[in-house]
Amino acid sequence: MNKWLCLVCLIGLLSLAGCQSEGGGVTQKVLADFGIGEHPEGYVSGSDKVYQQLDTVGQTEMKRMNSEGREGKILFEQDGLKGRYFKETKVYESARPVDVKSSTGSTDRGFVGFIEYECRMYHGEAKPTRAEAAAQTADISTDKTVRETMRYNFSVSGTWDGGKGERSSQ
Repeated sequence: MNKWLCLVCLIGLLSLAGCQSEGGGVTQKVLADFGIGEHPEGYVSGSDKVYQQLDTVGQTEMKRMNSEGREGKILFEQDGLKGRYFKETKVYESARPVDVKSSTGSTDRGFVGFIEYECRMYHGEAKPTRAEAAAQTADISTDKTVRETMRYNFSVSGTWDGGKGERSSQ
């Protein structure tokens, strides 16, 4: 019986010693993950990795949205009994990272990043028909600016999935 007790104690001590590394590495990481201890030097959390990528994602998405939005939309402006059509486009001018949150989906684990875009509205010259307005380029700058917040999905490792952003009320 005494031999078995010594063997069990020896195995327990070896397993505890095996989990230890310089500075209590494994133990320190576990405590930090539970918010009890300090993170080891050089530690970067998943949300920090995502936040660092948001600038690049914002610039990439601005290029995509500006190229998709070149066609704009045709609007009708009532002027008494008459009306005129004009083209309106939105040009994304700046992107600013706002926030990163853990994804709470049951199947998706990972992160959600939020980027706020500032857009300037441009109009085309007013025309009497929709076809003429569609043929115009919207190159007249307006004083109207719009802010939009878009949500992007990131994996557990903090990698952007490359998908388009979804409008967010954040």
